[in-house]
Amino acid sequence: MTSTPKPLDSPTRNRSSSSPFNSTPPPPSSPSVKDLPSNQLQPPSQSPLNLSSSNAVRPLADIISERFAPFDHQGSIVGPFENETARDLTFEQELGAMLLDVIIETQAWASTRPKHESQTAVQKFETKISEIMEIEKEQEKTRERLNDFVVRMKTALAALTGL
Repeated sequence: MTSTPKPLDSPTRNRSSSSPFNSTPPPPSSPSVKDLPSNQLQPPSQSPLNLSSSNAVRPLADIISERFAPFDHQGSIVGPFENETARDLTFEQELGAMLLDVIIETQAWASTRPKHESQTAVQKFETKISEIMEIEKEQEKTRERLNDFVVRMKTALAALTGL
């Protein structure tokens, strides 16, 4: 005895099964009259679904033939997208210009830095050389004074000894 497989949409299939392959949700269950409290029981003409139709009774043909407002794709999607694209393009251009300025300034700084450092070193060396020359002049004066002192001492000793 072979059993035939049941089609997926068969009425005997349990729709509330929790199978991961079940992509259709179970039908919503509406509460029955016996499940509702007595203060929520309403006649069919006063139910929330029928309130809008009871206030303004319009033929179904009018409702069906009514035209919907056209969707403004230009204002809702295309316009903001184009504005955002233009803003992105402007940002990229400004960023590119700023990066180019930074690169040029960095290159200029890097190329002038050795010259500046060599000029600073030259100034330091010239200052040191000037200090050394001043010290040499002072030492020369001290040597001359010492030499004069020795000559005077020799003269004084010669005068004292009578030689």
